[in-house]
Amino acid sequence: MVRDDRSELPGSPEEIALLPACDLMALLRQRAIGSEELLNLYLDRLDRINPEINAVVVLDVDRARRAARDADQKIASGDSAGALLGLPMTVKETYEVEGLKTTCGLPMLANHTSGRDAVAVARLRAQGAVIFGKTNVPTGGADHQTSNPIYGLTRNPWALDRTPGGSSGGSAAALAAGLSGLELGSDIGGSIRIPAHFCGVFGHKASYGAISTLGHIPPMPGTLHEPQLAVAGPLARSARDLDLMMTLLTDPSPDKLSAASVILPPSRCETLRDFRVAVWTRDLPYATSAETVVALQNLADDLHRAGAKISETARPAMDPHQSFDIYLRTLFAIVLGGHPFGLDPAQKSALPADALRFNRIFEESSRLSPAGWQSLDQARAGLRALWQDFFQHWDVLIVPVFPTTAFAHDLSGEGIEAQLYRRRQVDDRDVVYLEQLAWPSLATVSNLPATVVPTPRRAGALPLGLQLIGPHRGDRTVIRLAELLERELGYVAVPPPSARAAHGAPQSAPMPA
Repeated sequence: MVRDDRSELPGSPEEIALLPACDLMALLRQRAIGSEELLNLYLDRLDRINPEINAVVVLDVDRARRAARDADQKIASGDSAGALLGLPMTVKETYEVEGLKTTCGLPMLANHTSGRDAVAVARLRAQGAVIFGKTNVPTGGADHQTSNPIYGLTRNPWALDRTPGGSSGGSAAALAAGLSGLELGSDIGGSIRIPAHFCGVFGHKASYGAISTLGHIPPMPGTLHEPQLAVAGPLARSARDLDLMMTLLTDPSPDKLSAASVILPPSRCETLRDFRVAVWTRDLPYATSAETVVALQNLADDLHRAGAKISETARPAMDPHQSFDIYLRTLFAIVLGGHPFGLDPAQKSALPADALRFNRIFEESSRLSPAGWQSLDQARAGLRALWQDFFQHWDVLIVPVFPTTAFAHDLSGEGIEAQLYRRRQVDDRDVVYLEQLAWPSLATVSNLPATVVPTPRRAGALPLGLQLIGPHRGDRTVIRLAELLERELGYVAVPPPSARAAHGAPQSAPMPA
């Protein structure tokens, strides 16, 4: 099936490729474009754009064509079943997709072929999504940059010398460049939020437990439990798309996956005037660039003018430095998984004091006892109680996503210990690389949802996003605020110039199957 009017597309190929998923779905239902036609449009862009940024690293073209043709036939017959029927999209490489390799960039899994779809992927397929590929990740999903020995380096489409972030770096780069209609990511250390911030798109870290992570690597293939802190979530070119994805991935349904469903309450607020918003513009506890502080202040001012109740001093009654310490110890107990960690004396002597602190946390977390884990769990429960009290009085807290905008590639060293030696410059402040986990940790350690919105573009500047944190299971509240910021205040995803004028980009290199 093709669209009814074959004479011309409803816009240029570049304009169509960069539309939000909800708009693409409207075109598909109106038969203004066919699913296979839209798939071909994305595949053509992959040929021309992807070799330069290396965002999409696995293709499943034959199966996607069959799914697209089936969707076209269903739409032509009036069958509208499936909220994503006919939409071509990609998923993060860490998600199991039946018949495709799922490696998480780890050489030990280079030949691992998935025998079934991850639960979240299966739900998307059940809604008619045409999954045509997978996007790149760091080795083991453990970096704020996206590079691994299997698929290589992914570049930021806004500036090729900069990282798109990690670990959902390929996801955000693909969306920003108009290579996919929608994306499924995951987050334990800012892995959805940081790439969304670096690439100028929307991203949502779901409340812990809201979306099943079964079938995600890590942990290793076949694991039947879902690790603490780790969550799934969507990345998109519009906040409306985030809301759609959260509905599909969480709401109860009559299909066989209903046991994995979670009911999320509606948004607390409907209009900007309804919202009570705290904005962390003063006395910031973690490294933050001056331009990020300006963006926070601008958003506070915009919300105030729009009639929202704003405070620049309201905070949860917790110590943010203690919160970060609890997060780090929980995270690395999970990541290191009981495997001993230790540097030799010569290596330690080369570390400055701030890096030695992280090394000590690595060592202690790697040998955490059951009693130690119980103590961390109790400390996290205390943090959650303080956040719960805060959200009795406020609906959203807005904070930075990351200390700076996208930074230049730095792949010095190997393994997680390399991040003890890397340094970053935040204005005139020199910080250890791992300090960059601080702002993402606020929501993660307490199981809270967080949505990233792009701030209005400044000429010549890299994208800069801000993080909207809400109460546990308050996903629809933070996404609703993101929708209103997008629709009413101009906080929109603007594609990079290379995506808006894609002709003449390099031809494709062979893609792994």
